[in-house]
Amino acid sequence: MRRAAATFAIVAVLAGGWSLYNILAPRAIALPGCATPAVWAHRGFHVVAQENSVASVGAAVAKGFCGAEIDVQWFDDRGLVVAHDEVEENDLLPNALTLAQLLDSLPTPPQYLWLDFKNLDRHNAAAAAAHIDSLIARHHFANRFVVESVSSVPLRMLWWHAPNVIPAYWINRPPHGWKGPLHDAQIAAAIGLLGLPALSVPKEMLTDHLTTLFGHLSLFTWTCDTLSEIDHAKAMGAKVVLTDGDFARVGK
Repeated sequence: MRRAAATFAIVAVLAGGWSLYNILAPRAIALPGCATPAVWAHRGFHVVAQENSVASVGAAVAKGFCGAEIDVQWFDDRGLVVAHDEVEENDLLPNALTLAQLLDSLPTPPQYLWLDFKNLDRHNAAAAAAHIDSLIARHHFANRFVVESVSSVPLRMLWWHAPNVIPAYWINRPPHGWKGPLHDAQIAAAIGLLGLPALSVPKEMLTDHLTTLFGHLSLFTWTCDTLSEIDHAKAMGAKVVLTDGDFARVGK
């Protein structure tokens, strides 16, 4: 009896997930000014500069990348701070670089800036959105911030409050066995309910299976450090490819 109930629940999740996805899922977004795929610098461009810094993002622009990815965390008294590993407030240096300072310090910002938001949650989504909106107004950055998070509901909350960002839902690697289809259905249900237009996927997940299910969305992938990996991402329909290599001119 329990097994039958569990089977019924799984079937219901699968059916419900795909129904919501097919009815409500958005279509891919455009990225004017970039090649296809758009090859962007990972963590600024830390091959030639300290990662997640003014120098690394400046180097990405100088190399010709139309976009750069950096890691950010939210702190109530500082706003978005440029930092990779999750840290406590007391562990931050007094002069820790903020996103506002980064943008103020760049003579020429990239066309797009991908924010890997490490600690987005329900409690900070609205405040972070207001902060990002102020930066958009100050730097004329509408539709030029990609905000990536593994937390789908807070990401949708942020997008609701800051509609001029591009939300990218970071999806986990799928489990093995029978849980794989359930994982797909959960992603489909989240997209269907929340309307998120872009998925951020590790390069290992950029397969025929994933593109068959979600290829009409904007697929962002990472981190492709060889031309063959970039070519594969292109063949799979990736919209944005992060790289640590000097591949700014690929596709142009």
